[in-house]
Amino acid sequence: MNNTKGEFFSYKDFRESLQPPPVSARVWKQGELADMRQSLAQSEVDIVALAHDNSLEGCRLTPGMAVSMQWLIPGAELNGHAHSWWHLFIIQSGIGALTLGDADAVNVGPGDVLLVPAWTRHGFVNTSATEPLAMLNMSNMPQMAMLSNLATATG
Repeated sequence: MNNTKGEFFSYKDFRESLQPPPVSARVWKQGELADMRQSLAQSEVDIVALAHDNSLEGCRLTPGMAVSMQWLIPGAELNGHAHSWWHLFIIQSGIGALTLGDADAVNVGPGDVLLVPAWTRHGFVNTSATEPLAMLNMSNMPQMAMLSNLATATG
């Protein structure tokens, strides 16, 4: 048996293989997200990836994009870090401060939309004494993984 022999496909078939399957609609109800949040251990930062189905592959909600809910408990800090993917955060509830690069921290609250470009150092602090900081987090992390460019800056 020769395991080194390659195969051939028409260019048309190859191009069609690059087309992702159609994305189907999904709904995540607020009550279910709240129940999920309550069931998690009391770590300082909890993140739940939204998925189409009960598989890790289902976490790619639309080609190349991931969506998650992220919570920081009162007083928690997510240290500044940078990586090869962008984020779009939408603050759902709570108050906090966002750090971006060397700029002064920006106070954030419900309804604020935050764009963090790739390789931009960023971090959060929940400035509330009583309420979690809840954020909807969209990113192109799956796209970076597909491009083999999933990297995090050190230092």
